[in-house]
Amino acid sequence: MYKKRKKIAKKTFGNFPFISVIFSVSLSLLLLGIFSFFVLSSFEVKKLIQENTEVNIYLNKGISISQVDQIKTILYTKDYVLAKDESTLNYISSEDAAKDFAEEIGEDFVDFLGNNPLRDLIILKINSDYFEFEKLSEIEKNILDIPGVYEVDYSKDMINDINKNISNISLVFTGIFFILFLISIILINNTLKIALFSQRFLIRSMQLVGATSNYILKPFILRGLAYGFISGIISSALLYLVIIFINEKINASNMIVGIEKLSTIFIMLIFTGILMVMISTYTSVNKYLNSTLDDLYK
Repeated sequence: MYKKRKKIAKKTFGNFPFISVIFSVSLSLLLLGIFSFFVLSSFEVKKLIQENTEVNIYLNKGISISQVDQIKTILYTKDYVLAKDESTLNYISSEDAAKDFAEEIGEDFVDFLGNNPLRDLIILKINSDYFEFEKLSEIEKNILDIPGVYEVDYSKDMINDINKNISNISLVFTGIFFILFLISIILINNTLKIALFSQRFLIRSMQLVGATSNYILKPFILRGLAYGFISGIISSALLYLVIIFINEKINASNMIVGIEKLSTIFIMLIFTGILMVMISTYTSVNKYLNSTLDDLYK
């Protein structure tokens, strides 16, 4: 009879409800993952807006093609340009600009005025790291120092509005993320407390037969590690399905957030799941290890 009881105890020791823990932890991690995806998406959209904001560089009248090429070469060497290729700089001659404007208004204004008042134009896209009013002002001064440049123009009010809105949105998102993170911790901790409640007398029994705290903790911690890892994998898979669903609904050919950053979210979910479950398991088991017999009945 003793051997039979001992065998049953060994079989059940360190074990706690599997489905309820995995389900609760996976949902909590999925909530964090979805919000993390939206936060990253907002940063990618912000970067996209910044990198598509154009700086118009008007050149001196009568400037030669060789001078234009020289200005473009100088701009390519600057750190603030988006890329070192033609996608960053778009050159529009005064003649091409006049033709486009004449098509828009339906009249050849050059013949009417007798001359072409438009200037050669270089449209420049800048690196998102320089998308601040102070840095843009320095860029403007730097470009104006280039020989052959007449004027630099960009939408200062729009840039100020974008920067202001981005700062406010980032602050709100950061606050919401910490609130969701705190809620996830509380949910996971309460789930583990409920799951381990049924093990309290078994823990006490192990103490009475001389088992050390580390010996008792070990199987619970290992089980918590496994549960956290499985929950992280499940939540990552569910998050990927949610992202695919969203991508299909908005008819996007490419994901807003790249696969590398998505992989970072998945790894974060797995690591967070393992860490949260292990810590909650440790605190719950440690509580019963330090409880009196009377406390176990409460």
